[in-house]
Amino acid sequence: MNTKILVVDDEPDIRSLLKDILEDEGYDVDLAENAHQANLRKSEFAPDLVLLDIWMPEMDGVSLLKQWSEKNELTSPVVMMSGHGTVETAVEATRFGAFDFVEKPLSMAKLLHTVKNALANVETDQQEVTQNLEMPVGNSQLMQKLRQSMQEMAGNLKPVFLHGKAPVELVIWANYLTSLQPAHVLLKTGLDDLPEYQQALDHNVLVPEVTDLSVDQQRLLLMLLQRSALPGSRGRLIVASQYDHESLQGKNDILPELAEFWRNALLIPSLNDRIEDIPELLEYYVTWFSEHESLPYRHFGVAAQNMIRNYHWHGGIIQLKQVIRQILTYSDNNEVDLAEIQSILPQHQRAESLESGDKMQIAVDLNMDMREAREFFERQYLQKQLELCGYNVAELARKIGQERTNLYRKLKVLGLQTRK
Repeated sequence: MNTKILVVDDEPDIRSLLKDILEDEGYDVDLAENAHQANLRKSEFAPDLVLLDIWMPEMDGVSLLKQWSEKNELTSPVVMMSGHGTVETAVEATRFGAFDFVEKPLSMAKLLHTVKNALANVETDQQEVTQNLEMPVGNSQLMQKLRQSMQEMAGNLKPVFLHGKAPVELVIWANYLTSLQPAHVLLKTGLDDLPEYQQALDHNVLVPEVTDLSVDQQRLLLMLLQRSALPGSRGRLIVASQYDHESLQGKNDILPELAEFWRNALLIPSLNDRIEDIPELLEYYVTWFSEHESLPYRHFGVAAQNMIRNYHWHGGIIQLKQVIRQILTYSDNNEVDLAEIQSILPQHQRAESLESGDKMQIAVDLNMDMREAREFFERQYLQKQLELCGYNVAELARKIGQERTNLYRKLKVLGLQTRK
């Protein structure tokens, strides 16, 4: 997939010249002669870079750049071009987000150098963001198979469907998939990032739970999916669910045509399904916390690793991360030994649910982000309430004041069993 450049200039000769030169350099080039055309072509073509003339009829280039900036539509670097350049104009354009400024008559050598610098700067920014994202860790057979499947999908932008119980793991794998794409663009998560039917995707979009969509949102999503990779798109749709194909087909509030996409969905394994990956996960998150939270780097001994492997991780990666962070905070000794694990894990279990009569206290690690803390609290709260209600969901719904269908959905999302 070649890098795409949009040239916006009201002079036909300039547009034609730049198109020829840039195409000779291996770029895909689209053209616009005014602000109105630029908005249309930017939406449909999804350029990696915009060359924008300042002096144009109706709306000048700086005003258009300002409009993009105010609407949060600066999805690629912009290089300004002008035959009447001034320092003040260049400063103003930079203030609104322009990467650089070149004067006419254009020096092709300087222009190409500026283009390459702008594109290299974007690539560096994206690499830095990717390095700060959690990636899936482990070399178990399940993980190898899943990585191979995603690597095979990386060369196209067709929609991908995921099925898994842990929302955090779904996001981790979605980030991994998008990091493999030839032209990596960032992942946005949420229903608000669904584009209109006619629009290309400027970003990868993750829909974290398809059953949370309204019927109208489902119809929009279905139209987008049926178009597969949208023309001019730089990103892809990744749609996830805690439910498998059979479960989705049985839901009255899910469009049958939409549920059908989960027939071949990729299954994201739980942590308990791949406990052989625990040693690699320990090393990964110890290093992660050392680099991102300045916690001491510590080594887990073999006995300590074995005890952690034999623990039932009903909270998945979130729970494992909480325990690792607690251990790193507990001591700065180089070695984490068995005695320390034997001390920490029972403390962790007690912290999850300390009962006093009919009251329950839940201790939450304040180092967790809001999403992790909310999911951790809901899991512990509902798990204990389920036990107190004898695993009767109807009784649980009455007790906590929740509609039964929504409660079933929440229990499934959190991976909680509704039977003993």
